[in-house]
Amino acid sequence: MTCPRPLMNIRLHVMRALASATVLTSMTIAACHGALDVSDPTLIRDTDIANANGANARRLNVSSTLNQNAPSLASDVAYISDEWMYDGPLNEDYSTSSRVLLDRRDSPNYEIAAGTNDQHLGQWDQVYYQTSIAIPSVRAYTPDSLKGDFLAQLYAIRGYAALQIAEDICPGFPLNDVSSDNRPLFSGPLTTDSAVALASAQLDSAIKYVHDSTRFATLARVAKGRALLDQGKYAEAAAVVATVQTTDVYQTESPYNPMYVDPNSYCAGCTFTAVGNNEGGNGMPFVGAQDPRVPTQFAGVANADTTDSLYAFTGYTPGPFAMTLASGVEARLIEAEAAANLNDPNWLTILNTLRSGVGLPALADPGTMAAQIDLVYRERAFWLYLTGRRLGDLRRLIKNYGRAPDAVFPAGPYRLGGSYGSATSIPFILAAEKQSNSKITSGCTSR
Repeated sequence: MTCPRPLMNIRLHVMRALASATVLTSMTIAACHGALDVSDPTLIRDTDIANANGANARRLNVSSTLNQNAPSLASDVAYISDEWMYDGPLNEDYSTSSRVLLDRRDSPNYEIAAGTNDQHLGQWDQVYYQTSIAIPSVRAYTPDSLKGDFLAQLYAIRGYAALQIAEDICPGFPLNDVSSDNRPLFSGPLTTDSAVALASAQLDSAIKYVHDSTRFATLARVAKGRALLDQGKYAEAAAVVATVQTTDVYQTESPYNPMYVDPNSYCAGCTFTAVGNNEGGNGMPFVGAQDPRVPTQFAGVANADTTDSLYAFTGYTPGPFAMTLASGVEARLIEAEAAANLNDPNWLTILNTLRSGVGLPALADPGTMAAQIDLVYRERAFWLYLTGRRLGDLRRLIKNYGRAPDAVFPAGPYRLGGSYGSATSIPFILAAEKQSNSKITSGCTSR
């Protein structure tokens, strides 16, 4: 059962996660029917949690939602970019696949196949609007010794979610929210630039509030650096991440790993997710490079071409899972891109210092500005593999550097028949968005 978005039972969505002092990092979403029944004996009123414990539980609920959603949403980025390739039985009808943009193929039936379940935008939207419930509570009830860092984390997550939506979703999407008294706030259609600006403002608040937490500062500053790169503000991007140490990291904490692909699970005629290797001609050689940053293991041969070997990524393992959302390594990569744009030769020194830490040989300066940017983005592709960055990077190459879409995205003949599509972003589902938001009347304004 799918409830209208934003959730009309937002209060229960959070309150039932607060039913006891031990329920801090998970929740159960109630069915729509009866969710707002005031006679429900399990209903927890605002007055019951108007205290520091309630505020902290709301904060942890936001963090838990981010931890649960971010890894699976990163897989959408992997599929539409060149990170993952999909191999399936030859008799499968890919034109009606309900998967988001199967390897960048535009599906004419996507709206029908997906129905009213907008998983990618909806899940990031969920992270975003839950912060609106938690922030006023933390502001009101958290002790001063913790308040700054807790607010910093919430604003950083809020900005991160908005930024990821801006980088992933085609323009025209809404960014729905909820008021502090749990009333839905419906957004009009946004451009990529307006969403990046909104995200940037939230990240400014995070940086302002952070006090002692290195983790929260890392998330806020690295995400802010990403936003400034998207805006072409290179000197500012380098400045904001300068205090982030290379060893700093902010990771998810999940009990399971939706990104794990078992190399031993391959079977002929089955569907399998494999590491991309020169995908669509423009993709990175994630397998062929034999790079320690993208470790792989042979799994089998492709259904469509038995001379094509498939490899699984072995950098993730099953069980408890930590995916990096922000790190000092990414901070250095932001500085390298900024330096290259500012004609600062230090861009190469930054890249080579990082490479030396994993035993990789030094790179040489290719000479031209365009080739230098290519090299920076190649390094970003390997360092940030399967962390949800690649789609934003490819779109930035188009927007900021004037690259043609078919020069950066997989293009040409598709191995399972036909050709790659022209999509450069993930579409939102119009039927899902306009179901509750009358301001959204048309779909993607561009791809």
